[in-house]
Amino acid sequence: MREQTLLTREWVAAKQSFLDWESQPASFKQYPPFCYRVALNDHPSLKWLAQTRCITDEHTIAQRPYRRLNVPSAGNLHPIEIYIQIRNVTGLLSGIYHLDVVHEELVMIREIAGEGIEPYVGMEKRFSGVIAILTLVPFRSSWKYALRAWRYLYLDLGHQIHALCTSVRHFGFSLTKMSVNERLSTILGMGEDEVIGAVYGVGEMGERSVKALNSPLMRVQPTDYTETIDALMGAVKTAAVYTEIPETLFYEDFLSINRSRRSAREFYPNGMSDTVMRELMSIPVPDSLEILPFIFQAHAMQPGLYRNGECAVRGNFNSEIVHLLLDQRFISGSNMVVLIHAEHFSAETHIEAGIYAQELYRTCEHHNAICSGIGAFYDEEASRWSNKPLLYAVAIGGKV
Repeated sequence: MREQTLLTREWVAAKQSFLDWESQPASFKQYPPFCYRVALNDHPSLKWLAQTRCITDEHTIAQRPYRRLNVPSAGNLHPIEIYIQIRNVTGLLSGIYHLDVVHEELVMIREIAGEGIEPYVGMEKRFSGVIAILTLVPFRSSWKYALRAWRYLYLDLGHQIHALCTSVRHFGFSLTKMSVNERLSTILGMGEDEVIGAVYGVGEMGERSVKALNSPLMRVQPTDYTETIDALMGAVKTAAVYTEIPETLFYEDFLSINRSRRSAREFYPNGMSDTVMRELMSIPVPDSLEILPFIFQAHAMQPGLYRNGECAVRGNFNSEIVHLLLDQRFISGSNMVVLIHAEHFSAETHIEAGIYAQELYRTCEHHNAICSGIGAFYDEEASRWSNKPLLYAVAIGGKV
């Protein structure tokens, strides 16, 4: 998909136009009002789920609701949905539910007893607790970004996987890896316009046997209308479901930083210390990625390109990096920009780039700094800095 999703100067110049936001597809899936619903806040055992994906700010723009979540999304389009199977959780009926983020509710799709989705995720016994299924709705992103949306879908998924991991761990639970049978999406009632991206368990295996669901769940469209890009859907459907469980840093102030996360559009360079920049550069990096931090403005650190915490190439590369990132002027006020390259261009490495970037977001919030993930750049020009493909960039600076 790399060649099909490149941004060049000619392509960007030709595509300069205004979007008709009146035609934006629905950003959140809604099940019929007759479905049984439970408020997440009424169930303390699911606090981790309430913090995994939640609206943290809402206002109105052009007479439409504009909602921001605890995880960033390219264009604020939110192409992810979460479903869960609950079994043997006190105070809740065992069943398969959809997470309604807008209303902070669980919507029951089907009650279960001796049957469930366990056989579709590699289990022969009943799983006590929660099985979480993260899905992608490609049209929500491709409506704005066309084929380039392929990249953003997996970056968004990486952010969401990281948010799930940190929330589960903060509340004292752990994640279980799950394999995925190709029939899982069909049995969950998903159509051609929704694809499973990752599945995890939060709980433990029981001793009692389980039967597979004998019929698919109710089918509800994830958007109010859909337009299909065959190349995009073909690529998304052939990508493997992500199964790894990333390592994450622990912060006592998880709840506050999870709710205060914002993508920056303005920086205050004097508000960021060199110590924080060095801490950001020490965050563990997945083996699949190559991280290139550029320091623009600091109190004592030398401006330039850093490797392994040391300045490898001195110089002021502010204008070159801003130019690389489609000349978005707000980036010039940042203290540093981190370029995230990968050994291979794949859905998996984009997910891991999103996971790493989410850790940058959390660490920034923990230290009262801000950042902004940037997925738009001139791909070929990034080869000046690395012979590996550029997947993502994060601009970081002091909080205004």
